[in-house]
Amino acid sequence: MNNPLHVLVSTLALTAVVVALPAQAKGKLPHKLLACSALKDDQKRLNCYDALAAEHDNKPHPVRAQTHAAPAEKFGLEHKKAPEQEISATVSEVSKSANGQRRFTLDNQQRWQQIGTQAFFAKEGDVVVIRRGSFNSFIMQKAGSNRSIKVRRVD
Repeated sequence: MNNPLHVLVSTLALTAVVVALPAQAKGKLPHKLLACSALKDDQKRLNCYDALAAEHDNKPHPVRAQTHAAPAEKFGLEHKKAPEQEISATVSEVSKSANGQRRFTLDNQQRWQQIGTQAFFAKEGDVVVIRRGSFNSFIMQKAGSNRSIKVRRVD
């Protein structure tokens, strides 16, 4: 890949990294490393590096205090309960709307209407489960049955 643009971008990236390294290095350690690297005798240079490593390992590392502060986006919602994922109730009344969709009144006074015209056989006295679906939808299923329909809350 001898593309001039690729070479230019690679060179700029490498230059940025090399320039940023000294800015990140703080304290006396880089100066001591340079002093060790200037030694000509192999044994003295190795001893110098070993001494720096031992000195670095013996320094106490600062421990961050544990903070349990709530993130800003959850501020004020600490005590808010998560919504229920499903309810179970008994059908107290079944009626049909003008377009043929069934309306179900439950024993908890909630009214739900069928979305679509799929066959669904729930009658008064049947226990149904309504659970949350995807994209803020709701699904009604008769207890003990695999058939389900999408519904929306009427009131």
